[in-house]
Amino acid sequence: MIRVLFASVLVVAFSFSTVPAQSPGQVPPKVDEKLQFKPLQKGNSVLSLLPEGGLWVDLKRKWVIADGEICLREGPLEMFACPQGTKEHESVVSVKSSARFVHAALLAVGAKTGTPVKFDPDYIPASGSVIDVICVWKDEKGVVHTISAQQWITKGRSKKTLEHAWVFAGSGFWTEASTGKKRYYGDDGSLICVSNFPTATMDIAVESTKDNNFLEYHANSSKVPEVRTPVRLILVNRPGEVTKKAPKCLEPNAEIFGDVKKWTEAIEAGKEPPKPKSTEPSQDK
Repeated sequence: MIRVLFASVLVVAFSFSTVPAQSPGQVPPKVDEKLQFKPLQKGNSVLSLLPEGGLWVDLKRKWVIADGEICLREGPLEMFACPQGTKEHESVVSVKSSARFVHAALLAVGAKTGTPVKFDPDYIPASGSVIDVICVWKDEKGVVHTISAQQWITKGRSKKTLEHAWVFAGSGFWTEASTGKKRYYGDDGSLICVSNFPTATMDIAVESTKDNNFLEYHANSSKVPEVRTPVRLILVNRPGEVTKKAPKCLEPNAEIFGDVKKWTEAIEAGKEPPKPKSTEPSQDK
């Protein structure tokens, strides 16, 4: 039953062609192998969306796991995360997957799309299931660390970090006039946004300009690891209905950070990860 459901969700990703996420260019230097993460082993509840790895769903935990790397650690932001080869100059993390596959993965774990932001005639914030984003990386000694994505983002040049969680707005599709093919808007780079975009797969439900002269958010260079550090993003579908409010981010001491750390350490050690806990709501929207 799970595989039948998952196969139907994949239609969302495969039915809409797009340009490749990876752009041609000079081959970057290799990253220290001990900083790399082991690929997840497919099983009854863990399924892979990409033949080469880099994007999985854990259906029991209701997690989407997306691999990527740090692409920016200082400067203004429009996104937190983008597909590789798109918006690395204004995102903290670039992920290996196209945005449409992340969209399909979120649907597979039960997340519900809402609506992207609207500006005309009035501002209406994005809505959708609340998605918590947890960043996992390893230091030079191979020690696993976890942190909320919001801690890697500051408001302006202050030390105040992003306080809002993301919502699954769902982006949308357009038809290419020259070919008649449908394209997914989020594949242009607007995967996880901190500036409001109608094309966003995930957005914050508060007003945030995309005017380059007035960008509100910056990379938190005091906490973001070095550029090219491998990062594993854990996207967690927070239980509950689609919210039209501006949900708050996780508290720094939320239990899930410890759960993700133990889960990651088990995978890296080649051991069976701890059994998932109940996914009952643990935080207000």
